Amino acid sequence: MQQWEYRVVHININNDTPPQPPSPQSASQKLGGSLSPEFIAKEFPKVYSKQAQKPPPKQKHPAEQLQHFLNQLGAERWELVETTQVGPLLMFFFKRPKQQAANPKPDVKGESKPKAS
Repeated sequence: MQQWEYRVVHININNDTPPQPPSPQSASQKLGGSLSPEFIAKEFPKVYSKQAQKPPPKQKHPAEQLQHFLNQLGAERWELVETTQVGPLLMFFFKRPKQQAANPKPDVKGESKPKAS
């Protein structure tokens, strides 16, 4: 009888504005002002220096990203069987035939083991 294994993947559906690059001002605000923006910028120069704030590389369109992801799963023999939205999550349900475990070789009884010298 055929057995199946399943995989569920979710994608957050977020129509908010895209994330902004890190800034010492927003980090200070998140910390309730306990650390000044100047202190944060000085202590974490790799994150907040002008060089570190290069514009991010242009990302592929979300549909193209999803297509690439689905093709990868297809190459692993996963078949998309359903999608459904649960609140802000888009759920993808995949299945594929379950791999039959290789039968381990039974122990052969009556074999003599070499004696230790």
